Amino acid sequence: MTRVLAVIPARLASTRLPRKVLLNKTGKTLIQHVWEGAKSCPAIDKLVVATDAEEVKAAVRKFGGESIMTSESCQSGTDRVAEAARSYPGFDIIVNVQGDEPEMAKEPLQALIEGMLKRSPEMGTVAVAWPHGVPLSEPGFVKVVTDLRGNALYFSRSPIPFYRDNPDAAPESLRADGQPRYWKHVGLYAYHAAFLQKYASMKPTALEQAEGLEQLRALENGHRIAVFPTAYSGYEVNTPADYEAFVARELARKV
Repeated sequence: MTRVLAVIPARLASTRLPRKVLLNKTGKTLIQHVWEGAKSCPAIDKLVVATDAEEVKAAVRKFGGESIMTSESCQSGTDRVAEAARSYPGFDIIVNVQGDEPEMAKEPLQALIEGMLKRSPEMGTVAVAWPHGVPLSEPGFVKVVTDLRGNALYFSRSPIPFYRDNPDAAPESLRADGQPRYWKHVGLYAYHAAFLQKYASMKPTALEQAEGLEQLRALENGHRIAVFPTAYSGYEVNTPADYEAFVARELARKV
């Protein structure tokens, strides 16, 4: 039986919004929101927060979650997830649930895990149809294009693809074949356990560094990333403005 471990990497030294995982204007820390969203997915057998800070560990303990300490030298969330996964050798699929996705829900996680079980790629992720009202120029919203089998061709902060014959159509509109014109990548990843360790050992690549997108490392090294379509309306929290917008949405849901 395939067993699934989900890991939420959480560090305090985020650059654009320091200590964001412990922000708590909603009455819950950001990391608790992520935990509760991931915990709602029945396909996950075990969920753990991987951190390098005792403060985060204490916060997770306070809301009843499980955490594991990882090295301060981890250069990325992937490195932290890979280190944590080595402490849980009995799991076949490892899911990286970003610690800055406080609106995480079971639907994208379920789509990702079911896709991994059905197609068994080395690595998988998810994407949603481009959200209404968001300009394509927004670099924080990563775009992805896939081949006919649903494998990623490229991820970019720039608008891809370019529709030469109708460049001004609304980005959330559909193509002639009924598919979205643009797909927004959601930073959820799943890996077969052995590939995660291999991936974490790869050196940063040129396109990865150019775009600031770690998943390009896999593509540049010739590995496929399966992209599974899903429904998800949550947004990452990277800046103070992102966090305030999340707080406003969260408080509105409670009214």
